[in-house]
Amino acid sequence: MELVVWNAARRLAVLVVCALALVSVPFVRDARIGVVPAASGGLALLLLGVALLPLLRASRLLREARRPPRVPSPAMVYRASSAAEDRDPEERLATQQAAVALMLLALAGALTIVAAAAR
Repeated sequence: MELVVWNAARRLAVLVVCALALVSVPFVRDARIGVVPAASGGLALLLLGVALLPLLRASRLLREARRPPRVPSPAMVYRASSAAEDRDPEERLATQQAAVALMLLALAGALTIVAAAAR
C-alpha cells in the first residue's frame, strides 16, 4: 500500500510541474498577470515546494524499509524468525508522508487549474 500512495504522489508531482510550466508560458509571454491567476499560481507553486518535502521523506523511509534485514549469526539461526525486524512502523510513516504529499499536490493541481481558467 505504501508504494501505491508514494507512486501516485510522485506521478501527481510530475503532472503538477508540467501543468504549472504550461500555464506559466502565456503569463510570461504577455507580461500581464491578473490578481487571481497570480495568487493561485503562486500558491500552487508554494504548495508544490512544500509537498516535495514529505515526498522525499517518504522515499527515504521506503528505501530504509526495503533494505535487507541483518543476517543472524550461525549460532542464532534457530531464533532468526523471532528476531526479525518489524518494518511496519517505517512503512506506515512513509504512507502517511506520501498521503500528505498527495493531498498538497492535489491542492496545487486544483489551484493550477484556477490559474489557467482565470487567464
